[in-house]
Amino acid sequence: MNLEDILQEALHMEEEGRNFYLEGLGRVESPLSKEVLKRLADEELIHIEKIQEGYHRIKSGENFVFEGWGGIRKSTQEYFENVFTEAKKNIDTLFVPQNYELEVIQVAMDLESKSHQFYVEKMHATSEKAVRDFLDFLASEEYRHYNLLFNTYEYLENPKEWHFREEKPIFEGG
Repeated sequence: MNLEDILQEALHMEEEGRNFYLEGLGRVESPLSKEVLKRLADEELIHIEKIQEGYHRIKSGENFVFEGWGGIRKSTQEYFENVFTEAKKNIDTLFVPQNYELEVIQVAMDLESKSHQFYVEKMHATSEKAVRDFLDFLASEEYRHYNLLFNTYEYLENPKEWHFREEKPIFEGG
């Protein structure tokens, strides 16, 4: 698979993911799920734009260039905290998700996992540094998305246990 083919496949995956997230917004009810899906749809759009830029460069006969992501990436902790802040505030008003909501999150996790695997495989198959860096970044983004979805799933399935685990309580003996 040449670079052009890799970018076409990547573009297809990112568009498929974005469309799934946008469709999923109408199928979920919890504010947390809606916020997560909206954020992921927005981030997939950024990925689509960057992939298109690279694709147009190589179609024009230019070298592929990865210039970084210009500060769009937040630390993993900040990324999770921003999304889950409201959920933490509303622990007393537990939301009981329907099975279909958990299914939407699970399918999204599967999509992100497959995308991550694709980017890692293609990254190892190329020797061009700019392309490797680009694919590595996309792989790490998909991994972060998967983790966000996993945390969302865990939270929806059992909010009290999720809070207990995330807060990491210290037990003191008397």
